[in-house]
Amino acid sequence: MEHQAGNQAIARGNRAKLREFEEKNKQYKRDVMFNNAQWNNERQIQEIEQDEIYQAMVDQWTQQDQKLDSLFAKGDHKMEKELIQMYENDYAGTQTGKTAGRLAAKSAKKFGQAKSEILHDLMMAKDEAKVSKDVTLAQAKSKSWKTYDNIKDAPIHGPTPIAPWLEPPKSSAGLLLGLAGTGIDAWKSHRDG
Repeated sequence: MEHQAGNQAIARGNRAKLREFEEKNKQYKRDVMFNNAQWNNERQIQEIEQDEIYQAMVDQWTQQDQKLDSLFAKGDHKMEKELIQMYENDYAGTQTGKTAGRLAAKSAKKFGQAKSEILHDLMMAKDEAKVSKDVTLAQAKSKSWKTYDNIKDAPIHGPTPIAPWLEPPKSSAGLLLGLAGTGIDAWKSHRDG
């Protein structure tokens, strides 16, 4: 009976360990499911952020293009104004000769200088817009990489819970030796008695 009671206690302890192991496995599976769901959610949010980064870059480029278009339009108006002024001032009067030529060329020379200044300003504005777009692109790439870097790796769940060490039942050899010892004691008492 003592042997049987010991084995029952061991079996109860082993069942408790197995129930705890089963609960740990269930909790592990729930944690894996929630971690994967959270990672998938973060990936979707990252895709939205990537779109927002790209759209912000395109918006900045569009603004640069609009500024450049405005500067070119103003430059065209300035050149047109200078050209009109040149033709209005090119009349040399009744004079002929070198002085008349010099006076007539004076307005053309002035127009050429104004045109050169306007074109220089436009080329500089175009270069500045290109540099600004390059900076915007570099910033967008950097933000995009940082956003991607936050979610690029899937969650690592680690190993599942380790199965518990179960206590083996008491050996039948101990029971047989105990019974044999009791049998010998009973035989001795019977023989002596």
